Amino acid sequence: MTTRQSPITSSDVNARAAVFRALSHPARLTLLRLTWHEPLAGDHLARLMNLAPATVSHHLAQLVEVGLMTARQDGHSRRHGPDHAALDATLSGLIRGDTPTPPSADPYRDRVLRAFLKDGKLTTIPAQLKKKTMVMHHLGTLFEPGRAYPEREVNAVLGELHPDVFTLRREMVGMGILTRTRGVYRRVMPDSPATGDEAGDRPVE
Repeated sequence: MTTRQSPITSSDVNARAAVFRALSHPARLTLLRLTWHEPLAGDHLARLMNLAPATVSHHLAQLVEVGLMTARQDGHSRRHGPDHAALDATLSGLIRGDTPTPPSADPYRDRVLRAFLKDGKLTTIPAQLKKKTMVMHHLGTLFEPGRAYPEREVNAVLGELHPDVFTLRREMVGMGILTRTRGVYRRVMPDSPATGDEAGDRPVE
């Protein structure tokens, strides 16, 4: 007797393929192993792996995007850890469709980030305000809230993703993601107002 399988949709297959792609990079497997027993902050993981914070942030975002890792705010840091329930899925279950794929918290945001971030690089700065805002807030996660960053360090972090660091800085300050006071930048907590000598700048279209 042949077992009848549920209809296979292209979106379901693509979601399952995304899980396998997320697990296909050695750095992402290392991130899961390092955080298996305790969630860690991105800057701590960057030091452990001897990688640029922007590179680690990109890999973490890919794991969060497919539901294999979670991120939570802990004081001034954002800690990442595995979603153990999602990672307990068997290989056969994922292939056969018996195991549901991990849900995305924000599918639209995930699509936007996939469109503009390739291999850890920002391919272009979005022109549409909604998409640009999502990308800029994602870049904001590269900075630890409350920590002071001199401009040269901000340039070094953002330069890992895109050469136009001036526009990225201006956009992030204009959107209230970063503040700038006398050349020193700080990431704004989500519930904090933006202040500083660039806070009134309008985002570049």
